[in-house]
Amino acid sequence: MKKIIGLTIAAITAFSTAAAAAGFSDSSGHWAESYINVLAERGIVNGITDTEFEPEGTVTRAQYLKMMMEAVGIQPVEFRYGECLDAKAGDWYAPYLQAALDAGLIPESMIAGCNVKVEYEVDESGKATSSKVTYSGAFNGDLPITREEMAVLTQYLYQYSKTVLTDDRTEYENTAAEEFTDSADISDWAKVSVSQAVENGFITGMDDGTFLPKTTATRAQAAAIIYRVING
Repeated sequence: MKKIIGLTIAAITAFSTAAAAAGFSDSSGHWAESYINVLAERGIVNGITDTEFEPEGTVTRAQYLKMMMEAVGIQPVEFRYGECLDAKAGDWYAPYLQAALDAGLIPESMIAGCNVKVEYEVDESGKATSSKVTYSGAFNGDLPITREEMAVLTQYLYQYSKTVLTDDRTEYENTAAEEFTDSADISDWAKVSVSQAVENGFITGMDDGTFLPKTTATRAQAAAIIYRVING
């Protein structure tokens, strides 16, 4: 059974700046209603207004990264100029992106024009004593996140928290992605993480057996995943 990760979120404001109570008018009868209401009651997600959640609205890469980092207890760090891709010091998500880059949690395939530079410090004998990895390119945090990207970030951050924060490793079969009828549409770089996220029960396919990897993820889907990660 997967370990329950302690909740570190007071409120996930990336969804919205407006606070909301459970029972959004536009979420009544929605498949994710129970997830949305529970998270709203606990102050984990907010609506776009006091009465609307907009469950079919989009979530950006930056918003989802912030929410998942908070869900698994990964803390943001101070922004460092030149080491945070296209994020600027004034961008609200820069400290989260910087922390994710420092831990190697952003897949290179999600970085446009990615270039990785490794710098080593050596002692007098020429032996490497430390190393530093710096990424360049663009994260494009304002882009809507796709379902496969959401699955990858979910699994990367979850597994990091399990391995680094709790030293609890999990074994996977890594075949679940192949069961979807559109598995061929899942990017090669994302298939292992999609399989793992599916095996963990964090993300599911559509009722027709597809996964729709390139489709933009919705706020309802994000809420469901966050709920499952926290209560998994």
